[in-house]
Amino acid sequence: MDAEQLRERVLELEDLRARSRRLRLSRERLQPRLDRDRALLAERTRLRDAHQGDVDRLDRQGPRRWVASLDGSLDERRQQELAEAQEAAARVEEVRARLATLAVEADQLDGDIAALGDTETPYQEALADLVLAVRAGTPRPGVRGRVEPPPEEQIVTWAERRQQAITRRADVEVLLPQARALVPLMRRIAARIPVVAAGMEASAMVTDARGAAFWSDGLGELRRQVAAADEAVQRLREEVESSQLPDLPLPDLTGFPAPSPGWLRMVDYAEVEARMGEAQQWGERVLAEAEALVAQLLRLREELADA
Repeated sequence: MDAEQLRERVLELEDLRARSRRLRLSRERLQPRLDRDRALLAERTRLRDAHQGDVDRLDRQGPRRWVASLDGSLDERRQQELAEAQEAAARVEEVRARLATLAVEADQLDGDIAALGDTETPYQEALADLVLAVRAGTPRPGVRGRVEPPPEEQIVTWAERRQQAITRRADVEVLLPQARALVPLMRRIAARIPVVAAGMEASAMVTDARGAAFWSDGLGELRRQVAAADEAVQRLREEVESSQLPDLPLPDLTGFPAPSPGWLRMVDYAEVEARMGEAQQWGERVLAEAEALVAQLLRLREELADA
């Protein structure tokens, strides 16, 4: 197959690849709606069963029916409970019908995606073959909409840029879930710091805030969480270094208040208060850095959307 045929093959595979990616994107956007309606169906089913249970308890002999019979409200209460049960059942059917429609749409998308199969591997292989063919000195391919064929180097540059963009997009897809996982971790640590600070302040106020001394500054548990987060950042740094992405500003977890140098050294409240202030500033900073990393990866994914 000469270079011109290879380029036509690349363009055909690019069309199939673009269609497959559009289908996969539609399927990804559909999944949260499916999950939301499934959760809503379970919730409304429980509510319907609860209302139906109230009706059943009024229908059978028991304390509830006996109490309602004494004050003459049995019929009224039963009608009210029955109306609520019927309304809850109607809401269940509404969600079930919507969920069935979404399930049909999801099945159709899954079928279309399966019918296309793997479009990524043949596309990348065709790109590589095109580069090799042009560098081997085969006839230069034409470009759609042009009378004169492009120079060989232009084809090679185009194909190599496509390959590089594909690799970079794959790197982004690997890094993005890890970066997103950092955000709730940092958020939990940052949210916990004021709670610990309030507890230490309350302990000091029980005695004397000026003369209180502690064996611990209260940050030991948070230091363990920070160490776990630091391991996650280190793994992310290794992934970034092995990728073809530009340097990314990873969260800098240094600067969290260090513990006392010895177990026998007590910490007065003024020092505890200072450490808590440093910890809160640290938490705000690293959370902002983690969110900024996710935002930059999302921008990169958007820039590489056509890759």
